[in-house]
Amino acid sequence: MKQAKILAEITQRIVFDQLFKERTRKRPEDFTRAGKLPFEELVLFTLESLKTTTSTGIRRFFKKMERDENMRQQSVSEAKAKLKWEGFEYLYRHSTVSPLIELNRETWNGYFVYAVDGSKIALPMDKKLLAHYGSVGRGSKSPTAQGSIMYDVLNDIIVDAAIEPIKVDERTLALRHIEAIKPVNEGNDKLIIFDRGYPSFDLIKKMEDEGLKYVMRVKSKFNLEIDAQVDDDGIVWLEKDGETIKVRVVKVELDSGEIETLITLALDVDDFKKLYFLRWGCELKYGILKNKLELENFSSRTVDGVKIDFFASMYMANYMASVEHDVKGEIAKKQEDKENKYKYKVNKNELIGILKDYLILAIASDCPQQYDEIFDKILREAKQNIIPIRPNRKVDRNPYPRKSRFHHNQKSQKI
Repeated sequence: MKQAKILAEITQRIVFDQLFKERTRKRPEDFTRAGKLPFEELVLFTLESLKTTTSTGIRRFFKKMERDENMRQQSVSEAKAKLKWEGFEYLYRHSTVSPLIELNRETWNGYFVYAVDGSKIALPMDKKLLAHYGSVGRGSKSPTAQGSIMYDVLNDIIVDAAIEPIKVDERTLALRHIEAIKPVNEGNDKLIIFDRGYPSFDLIKKMEDEGLKYVMRVKSKFNLEIDAQVDDDGIVWLEKDGETIKVRVVKVELDSGEIETLITLALDVDDFKKLYFLRWGCELKYGILKNKLELENFSSRTVDGVKIDFFASMYMANYMASVEHDVKGEIAKKQEDKENKYKYKVNKNELIGILKDYLILAIASDCPQQYDEIFDKILREAKQNIIPIRPNRKVDRNPYPRKSRFHHNQKSQKI
């Protein structure tokens, strides 16, 4: 069975289960009466994550469900205020993360390879959000959250994600990610790649205590002995409070000629530069989240609402990956006999549109024939909308995260 279909079936079972309703509603009396938008449909409407005004989104949703109804924006907002964000985190983890991990087992030299990276997330201009999440820079009044993901770079899975106040540093969230993946791929070797904001004695010790391999890029002045090393490959001892840790220091030359310093365990690796740059997939995933799924275009100005939107985006990012897993082999096979300069992949912009057209219909359907027909359409249209893979393309991360494309997160009025 196709991965996308498996994930949709799991989502359907969870969303329409009474236990999930009890987990996700704030009070037992919420969603007990029949209404225009019952609990299950409200969850699906939220997952669909249409980045438009609420009124436009709900009109489209009812049209898709073939119902001649409408709701006031205020009524939809009041209904969403009855939801707990923890339910959407549960849905993201149990209907995308867990099955994708079971279905995708690609490794590098026997290691499952993860990249950890954080990103500042611009939030709507709201006093409550500013009070809870904080802001960047002295005197700033722009609410900003600290986001962080742990990403399986070979299997295209966001295996853990968090959004917290800006005062929660990236290392703290990295430690949480490490705890979260303890039961993941149990019994298999794991290797985690970190950028230069992460190295610390405590984090390195945690990795060693957990039996995890790592590669970390370090900044100058992190450790004077590391800075002083002139060899391409050597050993340095780190010390804190009487404890010592032995680390391997590797110098690699970038294409620009710049020298980068990496620290690691005694990994038997021929090309550390190639290994370290596997983490680039994490940068690309943030590009998808922010630029294509419009993560920062929040539909809510409440603390819980922001978290609901965040985990809905994580769900959709992983679901997109399931479709790509399903069709990449067929795309490659179709291109075999053609003398193309490049390999091809699914056009993610088109895939987002395809899923917005069909996914919620499939999850809401109780007709097996209709269900199968919808998934045939999703996969067929995904295979038809492809673009070339151009190697070695570089996209710089935005150094000014408050310069969002979404002015105060106002919604698009496009029909």
